[in-house]
This record gives sequence, structure tokens and C-alpha cells, in this order.
Amino acid sequence: MCLINLPFDTACESGIIATLLKSPEFILHSEGLKPGYFYHKENGCIYWAISELFKAGIDKIDSFNLTTQLNSNKGVKNIIDNLSIPSIQEFIDLSNNIARDTLEEYQLLVDRVISLSYKRDLYKTLVNYQNICLDEKKDDLDKINNKLNEDLSKLEEQYIVMESIPLLGDKIDDIWEDIEKKQTKEEEYGLPSKFKKLNDYCPFEEGELIIVAAPRKTGKSMYMLNEARHKIDNDVPTAYLDTEMSTKAFTLRLLANLTGIPISKIKRGNYSSTDAELIKQSLDYIKSKPFVHIYKPSWTESQIYSICKILQYKMSLKFVIYDYLKGSSNTSSEQYNELGNKTNFLKNNIAGGLNLSVCAGAQLNRKSEMGDSYKIEQYASTILNLRPKTNDEVVQDGAECGNYALIVKLNRNGEQMDSDSNEYIDLSFKGNTATFVQAKQHEIRTPFDNN
Repeated sequence: MCLINLPFDTACESGIIATLLKSPEFILHSEGLKPGYFYHKENGCIYWAISELFKAGIDKIDSFNLTTQLNSNKGVKNIIDNLSIPSIQEFIDLSNNIARDTLEEYQLLVDRVISLSYKRDLYKTLVNYQNICLDEKKDDLDKINNKLNEDLSKLEEQYIVMESIPLLGDKIDDIWEDIEKKQTKEEEYGLPSKFKKLNDYCPFEEGELIIVAAPRKTGKSMYMLNEARHKIDNDVPTAYLDTEMSTKAFTLRLLANLTGIPISKIKRGNYSSTDAELIKQSLDYIKSKPFVHIYKPSWTESQIYSICKILQYKMSLKFVIYDYLKGSSNTSSEQYNELGNKTNFLKNNIAGGLNLSVCAGAQLNRKSEMGDSYKIEQYASTILNLRPKTNDEVVQDGAECGNYALIVKLNRNGEQMDSDSNEYIDLSFKGNTATFVQAKQHEIRTPFDNN
């Protein structure tokens, strides 16, 4: 059998280690690189040791603390026993000659080491299936196909490397600058909702998925923005994964919500100096908060999972909003399955698997139903229907009871609403400032009240 020389790059591996010895803080920018990805095991051991030292707050690496860290793990020590302190000291002394000075250069090295490791592992996986293909006894197509998809998915999950994900505050100045250029001159269970009445039914619990369903263009994204802002106000690390709205458009709405200045005025820039100060304060406020908004028109499950996993590590992510569930298939039946599968993924892989509180949007059709509602209802913890009140409801309830109704249609974790009455939570919605607030609650009427 022909021996295959699997690809590796000694110069790249050495460049990474040398760079970290000089600038250990660069390790924050290579979270996707694991010690096991190095072809030369001693490089993986040193990478691990530098990472552990940096986590402990040591930002100056010398031969003593590096050797001490390497010797603290028996498995690692066995690998590098042939390296004495003088050899490590010599490597540290020589590292300046091959260390990279810029983050961009360092990341190029990291990307190459990860890519080569992926190729080696992919080759080993495929060789295994080559043997399966040549084995006449293994002919169960479904088993082979399912196992192959499972192994390739695991490999993909392992090697997904995300670009750095900045907090919104890290890029808020650039976003705001772009907006200006376009101008014409007591303790609750789980994470409480912004709307206190809703907490009687369903606070946002870890491991649970709450779906907010509404007719198209009637405010479901505004509603979820208000929940996001409420979590931000309470310093809950929050991620808003958006399929509809760019980060710039989202920022306009968030600024309107924070300042009370209408979105149109912020766009045009025709506001007072007092308003300008409010906007500046809001920009500074956003910078101080653990909040991420990411826009992608089409999210894959692996992208959602990897981003949430990374943000758990980077900012202790607690609350996720996914805006919104929609299908991309051509036929209704395929879209229904797609929506059901995405709901299942958000509930069981993101909320359950990562122990996060998740809120997702969904669209109601003209019959006030969701596509594939059976599957969505099967997986969701709670389904809320959000809708504008009818003119008759506004008159009967009174103007002080607001212009929107929030209905707890399905709830597996708490109190239910009476479907035979006009029970709903009263909300007031102001679209120009992207604001939902809880209104005075109306008197619930039963079908017998009119008899």
C-alpha cells in the first residue's frame, strides 16, 4: 500500500508559536485553533501552555513559566521531555526572528494550520469510507449514508472558524457615521419579559423557545427589538440574529427606541441639539453593553450554532433572538418541513443544547396561522400571537388599553389563556419610535357577557 504524506507546514506552526511568545494577546484572535491541530505535537503543547498562562493573566512568557506550565500536565510533559529549559530559552531568543508583527499576518498562519489539519482529518475520514466501500459485506445504503453525513457534520462543526464577531458597540461609530452621511440635514424565574403581564405566563427560561408570531409588516421585529433592549438594560448578554434587517437599519430603530426621537428624524438629521446629545449618549450606552447584532439573509444551522457557542465563551451569552423563521423552498410542503426543522433546531440544539433562552419570530398568514403550525407547535415551548387590535376592540377596551393585543396561544411552561374569551395582554405600539409598552389591561369579556 502506498504511503501518503499528509500535508503540514512547519514554518507556519513555528511562526504562530514565535508570535505568541512575543505577543501572547494574539491568542485571543485564534480561538478556532486547537492544540491538536498542530502537526508537530510539541508545537501543540507549547500553544496549549501559552493559552493557559494567558488565561491566568500572565502576559509575559519566559522559559521558566512556560516550562512550569508544560510540566504541570503529565501527558504534555511526556511529549516534550526531550525539550530542556535551555532549548526552550533558545527558541524564545530566536522567536523574534520569525514572529509576525501584525494581527493580519498571524491570522494567515492560523488559517493555514487549521486548513491543513482539516485536510488531514478529512483524508483519514474518507479513507475509512473507502474501506467501507470496498467491503462487500457492508451494503446497507441508509446506514452508510447516515454515518457519512454524521461524521462529515462533526468534522464541519469541529473546524468551523468564525470571523471575529465584534460587539455592536465596537462598530457603532462607523455605523453612525454612515447614517449621518445619509442624513438630509422583586426576582423573577428565568429572564423576565419587558412586559410584566407576560411574566405571569412565560418568562424567558433557559432551554426554552418562545415564538412571537404576527401578520407580515405588523411589528414582530419591533416587538423583539423591545425585548432585546430590555435585556440590554439589565446587562443580559444578548445576540440578535437577523434575516431581514441590516445592522445599520437595526441601529436606527434601536436609537429611536432609546431616545424617543422618530426614526425619520434620525435619518434626515433634522433634530435639535438636545436630541443630538441624546443620540450621543445612546451611542455611548450601546458601546458599554454586551450586545451583538448580526445580519445574514440566510442562516445555516451550523452558523447559528457556532456563533452562539463562540459568544457563550466570549461574552457569556444568555439570550438569543432569531428574526425570523422562514422557508426558502419552492413548494409549500418543503417550506413547512423547513420551518418545522428550524424550530426543532432552535429549541433542542440552541435553547436546550446550549442552555440559552431563545425568542424567534414567525409570520402569520391571512388566516392567522403559521405555515406548518403543527410542527412548530410541537417543538416550541410557547407561542405568542401579536396583532393590531380591531377598531371595535379599541373602542370596547378604551384608548388607554392600547392598540395591540398579545395572545398566549400555546404555553407548555405556565398559565394558559382562555381561547373562548377576549383574553389578551394590552400593548401600545408607536412605530415611529419602535416602541412597545404595556398598556392598561382591559376587562376580560366572556361570550356570555353579550347575552
